[in-house]
Amino acid sequence: MSLWQRVLAERRGLVIPLLAAVAVNIAVLVLVVFPLQASVAGDEERATTAQMALGEARRAERSANDTRASKVRADEELKTFYADVLPSNLSVARDLLFLQVRTLSRENGLDFSSSSYEPEEVKGSALMRFRVDISLTGEYANVRGFLYDLETSEGFFVVESVKLGQSNSEGGKGSLEVVLSVATYYSSHAGAASR
Repeated sequence: MSLWQRVLAERRGLVIPLLAAVAVNIAVLVLVVFPLQASVAGDEERATTAQMALGEARRAERSANDTRASKVRADEELKTFYADVLPSNLSVARDLLFLQVRTLSRENGLDFSSSSYEPEEVKGSALMRFRVDISLTGEYANVRGFLYDLETSEGFFVVESVKLGQSNSEGGKGSLEVVLSVATYYSSHAGAASR
């Protein structure tokens, strides 16, 4: 009889429970631990994916909040622009533009020759455009100073066109004639009420 057979025969009461315990442990390892380990690894991968998705969602939320804040700020600035910068109606726009042009032309040594004006609708907008065509005569440096002063004045004016030519006035050698098209805008709702 071999050594293993003899040990098994003499210690059968102890060896069989031990072999059964080892078989149960192997079965538990194969049937419970390995699947749980795979499940934990899968859960860790899903947790990592969820963390990445959460980070992306937080970035998207910050971006949306920034966009919303920018839109609110832009709306407030636009309201301020309409209320404080643009003339409130046609008569204010006309008075402001003519007063500014006459004052600046006088300050820059230009002669105010003539003007014509017309209000017109801005397509697809609640604004009206008040455009004035102005004819001034004077020296080139004075014309440049006038344009600079007009562009940097507090009122909202847009110089749409500038045409320079030789002055036809008597004694105006070296004098230029400048024809400007200057516009400002105002709300058509307020303008309709003031007409």
